Amino acid sequence: MKARRDIEQEINRTLGSLDGVQRAEPGDFFFTRLQARLARMREEPTDAWERFIGIISRPSVAFSALALILAVNGVMFALNLPTTGRQEQAALQQAFADEEYQFGIANFYELEKPEQ
Repeated sequence: MKARRDIEQEINRTLGSLDGVQRAEPGDFFFTRLQARLARMREEPTDAWERFIGIISRPSVAFSALALILAVNGVMFALNLPTTGRQEQAALQQAFADEEYQFGIANFYELEKPEQ
């Protein structure tokens, strides 16, 4: 019974808090601003540049473009990092070319004698 009386008191307190409530009214010039905004929304951009800028200025397009640019930059950065495997492979190819083609041998086209 005590719980029921507590519940009734809570209900009465809640209903009592609604005694001074008044109807909400819009601010000054609300309807004028609303009509102006609706008129602007009804106007279609006639110029192609206006339509293009209207699409580009949307936050979803701007954030998507920014994410795409950052992703492309990240991929390009990752691809341009020098790796030790590439350097070792280049050194091996150079050693093979030096040994196989023996560019150190003097020929009659050179003007000076090679030092050996």
